Amino acid sequence: MKAAWWELFSNYRAKKWRNELKALVDRTGTEFPYVCRYIGLEPSEQPGFYRKMPRVRETFIGIGMAYKLPLDTINRWLSKYGAKKKLYIKDVLSDLIWIYLITVNCNDHETDTNYYSIYDSCQKAVGEIYSDVWNDIMSESVDTVVLENNMKQIGYDRDFTGLRSFVVENIDAFKTAYIKPRTLLYKYIEKILEVRNLYDGNERKWTLSSLRGYLDDSMINYLSGSRTTINVRDGVRGNITSGIKYIPKTKRAHISMCLALGMDLQDLDRYLEMMGYSPLDSIDSDEGALILMLNQWNNEHPQQAKFRAGYINTDGPSGDDTMSPEEQLAAVDQMLELRMDLKEMYEQACEKLREEGVSDKRFRKFPYFNE
Repeated sequence: MKAAWWELFSNYRAKKWRNELKALVDRTGTEFPYVCRYIGLEPSEQPGFYRKMPRVRETFIGIGMAYKLPLDTINRWLSKYGAKKKLYIKDVLSDLIWIYLITVNCNDHETDTNYYSIYDSCQKAVGEIYSDVWNDIMSESVDTVVLENNMKQIGYDRDFTGLRSFVVENIDAFKTAYIKPRTLLYKYIEKILEVRNLYDGNERKWTLSSLRGYLDDSMINYLSGSRTTINVRDGVRGNITSGIKYIPKTKRAHISMCLALGMDLQDLDRYLEMMGYSPLDSIDSDEGALILMLNQWNNEHPQQAKFRAGYINTDGPSGDDTMSPEEQLAAVDQMLELRMDLKEMYEQACEKLREEGVSDKRFRKFPYFNE
């Protein structure tokens, strides 16, 4: 793998992005200066979002809204071009607002309302009603797809009456935000702690906090609390509150957390898709290198692969899949060392590249490990 190959990919993706924007201009007649004004930038024929890939989600969203694009297209942009999380309707204080505004924007063929610019006022209105009804006892939760379909029926008004009613009616659904990816993380955590507590031979009780050193502090903070909710627990009363934990904001942060728990490529990709990200991309520089290293490491550590297959991804081992306590403990140790092992493999590969005369700052630091 040479740096030049990944440079070509980076240029190719940027070229695809520019071509898509050009096609939008040709099809709609909407020029870049209008898009700039729509999202609050200085008007330009060659704006920064055209010359370079946007770095923040809101820029992709704003450009899409300026062209009245549907949610599916904007989500594709976020995932394909930005390596960002797709908009998720159960993220009630952020993504829900954008999904609502994108939807009413697409449906509005009569006015020139800039729906992008009213995000803050809309978020304030939703935040107030969300806090007010949090503790109300509601009916059963609603699936994400059903929520998205119901959202399409909400019209726009300046007081956001329809959206506020939608939040009230579906408050229980928002309490289960990110439950699927969180459940996958907890399958790993619970099995790791179970093996450590059963077979470690140490009188100490292993808890999530005991994994500090393998997991960063930010990971432990995010993973603490209930496996079924990202809402914050009141330390005094013990009840779940309407406050929401800080969710890792980048794809790289989520990858780091999965590696720290010893996930293989299949589970890592599954987790990323649950969170709204695209799977690891074999052509992307960092992710392509990670795929190769993960596959190599997995082949070199069959014990952890057997443990994961028999004890994490199933209801329990059977027959030849059964492992002794010593084997289980060794497998868990390997999983917890995965991220550090990958860091060492990465640094060795970088050193080899330098010896071959390849000089590129992108190859100097493993991207999924904070010092």
